[in-house]
Amino acid sequence: MQIDRTAICDIISEMLDNPDKIGIYPTTVCFDKLEKYTEGVRAEAIGWTHSDNCICLDNSGDPRKKNVPEMFERAKDDLGYSQV
Repeated sequence: MQIDRTAICDIISEMLDNPDKIGIYPTTVCFDKLEKYTEGVRAEAIGWTHSDNCICLDNSGDPRKKNVPEMFERAKDDLGYSQV
């Protein structure tokens, strides 16, 4: 998704724009930022899925019977990924 690509490119660009005085890139800092970004996106997706399933159960539905591609599209809409 474009929003992820932009965030990843920004993190990598920051690394490539800031080598130390002997020209070594701060890869550890870059990897730490990429890992933190990935963890945040994963937590957001898990939280959305949990909420969506709770709503389904509150409405006497069965989350196991959901259409996964449709759920994925709703998640992208709700989390703002389809608008970028």
